Amino acid sequence: MTGKVLIVEDEPIVALDLQQELEAFGIEVVALAQSADEALMAVEECQPDLALMDLHIIGSLDGIQTARLLRDAYQLPSVFLTAYSDDATIARAVREMPYGYLTKPFQTRELKATLQVALHKARVDAGVRKAHGKMAATVDGMHEALLTVTLAGDIQFMNTSAERLLGRSREHAAGCHVRELLDLRDARNRQVTIPARHGMAAPIEEFGLKLNVAGKMPLLVDMAISPFADGAGVQTGYVITMRKAEERVRSQAVEEAYNATDLFESAPMAMVQLDSTGHIVRVNQALVKESGVAVESLIGRTLTGLSMDPDPRIAGKLMHRLLQGGATVTTCRPLVSH
Repeated sequence: MTGKVLIVEDEPIVALDLQQELEAFGIEVVALAQSADEALMAVEECQPDLALMDLHIIGSLDGIQTARLLRDAYQLPSVFLTAYSDDATIARAVREMPYGYLTKPFQTRELKATLQVALHKARVDAGVRKAHGKMAATVDGMHEALLTVTLAGDIQFMNTSAERLLGRSREHAAGCHVRELLDLRDARNRQVTIPARHGMAAPIEEFGLKLNVAGKMPLLVDMAISPFADGAGVQTGYVITMRKAEERVRSQAVEEAYNATDLFESAPMAMVQLDSTGHIVRVNQALVKESGVAVESLIGRTLTGLSMDPDPRIAGKLMHRLLQGGATVTTCRPLVSH
């Protein structure tokens, strides 16, 4: 059995006896403390896995209050020791969720078994907290806004992106109904109901919804609603994710532009593209092959300029193809930013 334990006991002889027993079990006793103040300093310095806490210690705080302080401030669990087993004391102790409770005098095997279980639980719980911390950091780092909502529609959590998008902190949003935060409208300006329905078998996706937030301009967003369930598979709520629709639109525009470029370049007929001012911005390989004119001799020029070029391949053959319809002339539209 391994682990680091802090002993909080105000009777020095009892504390030393406990230390010897724990070390015989293979446990490292990192410090002995007689009061809440000494216990806090020991935790800061030694970072134990568990506190073995007598309920009656010297100082202004008793063992139960000290255990609560260590749990809240350092997530440090305790095993309680006491010579008192009256109902009132036990009731107070239980409220602090100890990892064990031993009544003096106790047997060595009781102490060993209690500490073995408590140290194992402490390691498991520490691992869970670490995993939750990583998950929370990952969720907070998401670009998409994320909210978790109960079946009744009450908000349980939202990440940093959701805070920015909705202009509300997670502390102020927790417990609010989702309708208080999300005023979403479809293309016909009808309000979108969230949650959409119970017993969802698959996620729902909605694109181009208008999100109204107080004090801000309306914003187009894409939204997905996914069900989540407990360990028994019973649906307990929803996960809502949202992102600005402009990101999807921009991605689609880029993809379409790439597709158009591929079609332009691979087209079997000669093609030339002009900008809005009539200047050539690109020509395809078919035109270059047919005319025998290098690309750099064409880009940036106008059709009028080409018609007066001294090179007969340009002013003659190429212009003849363009004017007689033997090549395709297209005009590209300028990109407009909103």
